[in-house]
Amino acid sequence: MRHSYYGRKLSRTKNERRRLFQGLARDMILYGKITTTVAKAKAVQPLIEKLITNAKKGTNAGINEVRKVLADKKSVDAYLKDAKTRFAGRTSGYTRIIKLGVLRSDASHMATLSFIDERVETEVIAPNKEKKIGKIDKKEQVKPKKKIVVKKVTVKKTKTAKK
Repeated sequence: MRHSYYGRKLSRTKNERRRLFQGLARDMILYGKITTTVAKAKAVQPLIEKLITNAKKGTNAGINEVRKVLADKKSVDAYLKDAKTRFAGRTSGYTRIIKLGVLRSDASHMATLSFIDERVETEVIAPNKEKKIGKIDKKEQVKPKKKIVVKKVTVKKTKTAKK
């Protein structure tokens, strides 16, 4: 029986398990979804959800926890930017596990772990520039750019003489 035991060992030592979860969490953040076994997906899902909650709070302790677990500057920066916009409408339940089936080779049950909400793309739109001429304000007129037209060149095939 496994009464009073917390977490899954996954036949690994503590350090191996920590590095496995770290890699899975990092890939989940960078790519948005990962395909792995059901046991690994269920083991890493609470870690990812706790990291999202810490990143949304934005406190120094929360950000330090995210840095400690991910240990990759590129993924940490992307994660902190994403957390406040992508998951703003949710308080929990940021990820989902979709079971895919069984592998033929070793009969392991596979699943996809993915975020529920899509990534939010934000664009910065530059404000219109205005010129002041005397007492009247006129908007600066922007000339339309010339369009570049690319024409397709077709090569006709010619019959070659047989020797």
